[in-house]
Amino acid sequence: MITNEINNLKLCGSFHYQSGFYYFRNVGRRVLIGGGRNLDFQGETTTSFGVTEQIQSAIEKLLKEIILQGVEYKIEQRWSGIMGLGESKSPIIQEVKPNIYCAVRLGGMGVALGYLVGKEVADLVNLNYQ
Repeated sequence: MITNEINNLKLCGSFHYQSGFYYFRNVGRRVLIGGGRNLDFQGETTTSFGVTEQIQSAIEKLLKEIILQGVEYKIEQRWSGIMGLGESKSPIIQEVKPNIYCAVRLGGMGVALGYLVGKEVADLVNLNYQ
């Protein structure tokens, strides 16, 4: 989920909580937060989109009681994803066809690792066009 813009937001950076099962970061003056799959491992193996009340409630509680304690904010948007898991823990970053690249299988750490694999894909594209 992501909050509205928060004036004087003190949070800056990318953070993990409870062994990485929760993650949050600032996106400008907003807070992006997610995770909680440890609350329902079986339910989180789905290939269907849809938010889970149990997980949404836990994320909201963390945001309200710890991360933004005493700060006024609103949840502006919610969404769900599908876990990109595989036999190996390593992401797949490669050119799959000419001019088509993938950066997948981030093992549930897409928000935390997305910027890094995005850079790796950009570097790969750049190498192929030099």
